[in-house]
Amino acid sequence: MIRREFAALALIFTCVAGAAPALAQPGGASGAPMIGRVPYKKLGTRDATERAIIDAMFPAKVEWGNWHALWAFPFKKFGDLHLDAGPEADLLGAINAGTSPDFGATYKGLDGKRRAWKELGDMRNRVLSFNELEGREVGWAAGYAYTTITAKEPTTLNVTMGADDGMRLWLNGRLILDVDAPRSLNPDEDHVRLDLRAGVNHLLFKVSQGGGGFEMQVNARPELDTFTAAQLRYHLDVDFPQTPEAEYYRSVVVAVPADIELEVGGLALLPDGRPMVSTRRGDIWIVDGAYDSPAFKARYTRFASGLHEPLGLAVRVENGVTAVYCVQRGELTRMVDANHDDAADSYEAFSDAWGVSGNYHEFAFGPKFDRDGNAWVTLNVGFCAALGKSIVPYRGWAIRVSPDGRATPWCDGLRSPNGIGEFSDGAMFYLDNQGDYVGTNRMSQLVQGAFMGHPAGLRWREGWSEGQTRPPVQPATIWFPYRKMGQSAADFLLLSPETPASAPFGVFAGQVFVGDQTDCLVNRCCIEKVRGKDGAELYQGACIPFRRALQCGVNRLLWGKDGSMFVGQTDRGWGSIGRARFGLERIDWTGKTPLEIKEMRAKPDGFELTFTGDIDQASGANAASYTMSSYTYEYHEPYGSEEMETRTLAVREARVIDARTVRLTIKGLREGGMGFVHELHAEGVRGAAGTEHAEKPLLHPTAYYTLQRIPID
Repeated sequence: MIRREFAALALIFTCVAGAAPALAQPGGASGAPMIGRVPYKKLGTRDATERAIIDAMFPAKVEWGNWHALWAFPFKKFGDLHLDAGPEADLLGAINAGTSPDFGATYKGLDGKRRAWKELGDMRNRVLSFNELEGREVGWAAGYAYTTITAKEPTTLNVTMGADDGMRLWLNGRLILDVDAPRSLNPDEDHVRLDLRAGVNHLLFKVSQGGGGFEMQVNARPELDTFTAAQLRYHLDVDFPQTPEAEYYRSVVVAVPADIELEVGGLALLPDGRPMVSTRRGDIWIVDGAYDSPAFKARYTRFASGLHEPLGLAVRVENGVTAVYCVQRGELTRMVDANHDDAADSYEAFSDAWGVSGNYHEFAFGPKFDRDGNAWVTLNVGFCAALGKSIVPYRGWAIRVSPDGRATPWCDGLRSPNGIGEFSDGAMFYLDNQGDYVGTNRMSQLVQGAFMGHPAGLRWREGWSEGQTRPPVQPATIWFPYRKMGQSAADFLLLSPETPASAPFGVFAGQVFVGDQTDCLVNRCCIEKVRGKDGAELYQGACIPFRRALQCGVNRLLWGKDGSMFVGQTDRGWGSIGRARFGLERIDWTGKTPLEIKEMRAKPDGFELTFTGDIDQASGANAASYTMSSYTYEYHEPYGSEEMETRTLAVREARVIDARTVRLTIKGLREGGMGFVHELHAEGVRGAAGTEHAEKPLLHPTAYYTLQRIPID
């Protein structure tokens, strides 16, 4: 039998600090809560409060300076990181002389543009993304970062760091790290010893970029154990909400014991309402106390271990037996707890209809079950030199496994399909990540025999051979504009009338929620089926922001028994902008409904908008309250695509239909090709007088509708 482990976080803390901490919010009856041995005290800002507590816990031997970044400069190929990209001689000359670079200087960079320094503040334990600084994805480039460390006396500091891709580090002019290779960001990959002299020490970093991420991270700030970190975040979020969305949908971190690496790959709900979590390290945990607020006393029981990176989880009651399914890299596994002791007693290879070559990027996602009991699995292509490869069957495919275990290769052309789900009418969809042949993150219907666009998996298509014309690409149901709506789409969570979440999140019934692993957020999508002038019907719709500023990259979503939304998180190998490396978070509805664009639907001459509350009639009827542009993406082998063929569209009329509905007449709607994103800004709309949102703007005034076909009715 697999070993069971219980982790009572309050007991863990007692062993560390000698007494259980007060769990009350600041100002509660029990007085100021303790964070470790330090009383929580609210200061002027969130950063100041957090810094004061951490400094009190870990008196610093050194003082770090602010960080500065300088980008983007030519970098032609891996192996060239040692070459001066332009400003390097000046930068090294300054730190060799014991001074900081001239932050007012500019240098000739990519495309002949002058490049200047940008001050970033404290970037320890945070992702420094040059793409984010640039506002777009930069290909084949180099960037620099600079900071200082002031030591009172000679001392040694051990830090970890990593980059996507290569990284060099000079300390006081001496090269102490030199990694020139394509890789993903792992902030703990490089272990570096910093031998510091008394006084100011100068650190200069250089990072290379091939394709995809262009980022680095240095872990040097003292790390709190997961329990203490959850405590601190809870109280900081009470005093300093990180986003206006928290007024309506607050987040609660479920604390994780220090000895569990909860890199979430899958989430599922047991019949009794307890969440199950599969991790990328191969464990499955049952979580008790996950609905508490604060959730400091959550207990974790190991249900299974030894699995191979299970990136999905499902629970089904079959003939009175609770069966747990997960997709490992090489199979769909069925597990049963026969004696009801919360530990798996049997493991069955339910399906192994695909291959594994050992390529690091051969992820397998799922299962998601449809209403007929079929299990759906999506298979990542392997990556070789940043291009997708399908070395073994059926990499780059979606597979449907029937209730009796028979597998049917369903459709091909998938790239990195981290998300599967069933829509309210039974249609199955998947999510793909930006990369080669995928212009930006997208959602598409899984149509039998369809080609989703990535050619690697075509080699396993019956009757097709290399050199033949590729099949037509299945249209995207929704394009998620890169950076505007995240960078790494993950999971598909439908809010249907049958889900326990119908009441708390009911205003968005029928919509789909999609996480983003890089940007630590959740978006929502409204999908509709339309008929174009060619008579064909297809799905298309809009994506709209929902909840940002979560603690880590969002990989899985799950409705809880009380209607809250569990968010499973990880950043290992993929990177995220969040401060945490992994975790479990829960989004609760506060009882207040934001004023939002609820739905955006296509009409023959424009769009119809519905809102979550009554709007001011004058602002709603004013065409100047709205602006719109449209653009598309290029279908090609290079990584991703810029927004192309951008046009500004005229809003000819805004006609109020009722208190919550407006019909927009738009000149210049576009359809066809890869589909056109119609980006709406409704900055001028205000809430109606006499309501809680009177004269207030929309919480999220933007929506992005992917128009594949202009409907004929």
